[in-house]
This record gives sequence, structure tokens and C-alpha cells, in this order.
Amino acid sequence: MQEKSFAVSVKIWALCCTLIGVSLTGTSLLTWILSCAAFAYLAVQRKWKLICSFGVFYLLLALLLYAIRFHGLRMVIFSEFYVLMFWNLFPVFAVSWDLVTTPPGEISAFLSRLHIPTSMILGILVVFRFFPTMKTELAAVGRSMKNRGLTAPLQIIRHPASSCEYVLIPFLLRVLQIADQLSVSAVARGAEHPGIRGSYYGKKMQMRDYVWIVLWGAITAGFLTIGGMRL
Repeated sequence: MQEKSFAVSVKIWALCCTLIGVSLTGTSLLTWILSCAAFAYLAVQRKWKLICSFGVFYLLLALLLYAIRFHGLRMVIFSEFYVLMFWNLFPVFAVSWDLVTTPPGEISAFLSRLHIPTSMILGILVVFRFFPTMKTELAAVGRSMKNRGLTAPLQIIRHPASSCEYVLIPFLLRVLQIADQLSVSAVARGAEHPGIRGSYYGKKMQMRDYVWIVLWGAITAGFLTIGGMRL
């Protein structure tokens, strides 16, 4: 089943709403309201894999908070403060990841319509694609190490320095290759051309985009009304 992604403007608005909500709320525990809205927002776009991964993480946070509050759980390595912080910021993580993983062409087309300078657009695209790209490359390095039998726990414990070397060297080489490919791609696509450029990714706002813009505004306003606003 294909994803039905929202327009970039809706994703930016969703991120702004969640940031305003978690920043101004007086009751951090009630951020589950924004989190439920974020899950519904992803479900409408049919991003089931993202929902599953974030759902497991959110369920773990909920169990830890329950154990901390009602059973006096105390953790040595991971502080209770960080559990509450991740719980509070979870809706921001969910909608921001949805924005970050948006195809670069859609982001570029949106920024071009706003007449953003080309140099700034390229910088924003590099920032937005950094984490997904690094995740993919690290996964590729991990698969390569697994095929060579270098990911066994005993191997890592016996040779920690060598294990780090097996990860860092191919990872850094791949990063350099990607940088060269990006430079060539930018020149080939006319990034240095001063004129107005078109886009294959022009995406018009649809009715559901406008609906979710209104919904996010209403949900955030209702959330701040229920939880109280911290000024």
C-alpha cells in the first residue's frame, strides 16, 4: 500500500504546532494527546513502518514512566529525567522525522516557491537528508560486517579497537563518496544556474492538507487549554 504523504507546508505546520504544544504546556504527562495526534497524522499518510517503530519506543517510555511513578523504579545508567524528557518530546520526534524523510525534491520545490536562495536550499537539503543517509550507510556497514562474522559479541569484546576500525573506515569512505556524488549531481541539475528552475515534484495542496492544518491548530489549542499554558 503506497504512502499518501502530506504537502511540505502541512508537515512544517505540524512540527510548529507540536513544538509550541510541548514548549508551553504546564503538564508534561498530557503530551500523550499530541502523541496520539501524531500517530493519527502518520496513519493517514499510511506510514505503517514508522508507526510501528515509534509505537514500540513510545510503549517502552510508557512502561518506564508507569514503573517510575507507581513502583519507585530507579535506574542507574538512564536517568528518570530523560524518560520524562523523551515522553514530552515524542510528538516532536514523530512529526519531525516525517518531515526529515520527505523526498528532497518536494522540499526543494516548496522552498523554491518561497523564493529561497539556491545556496540556502542546498544547505537545508543536506541537513534534512543527513540522518536518514547516515542510518542507511551504517546499516550497510553492519550487514557487511555480519556477513564476515565480525559482529559476534565475543569478537567485539576481544577486539574492540578493531571492531571500531571495521565500522569507521568504510563508513567514512562512503561519506566521502556521497559528498562527491552530491557535488556532481548538484552541478548536473543546474544548481549554479542563476535563472528560474522548474521542478518535477510540484505538489499542490489538497483538501485533506487544509483539513489537517486546521486539525493541528485545533488540537494544539485544545491541548494547551486542557493542560494549562506555561508563560
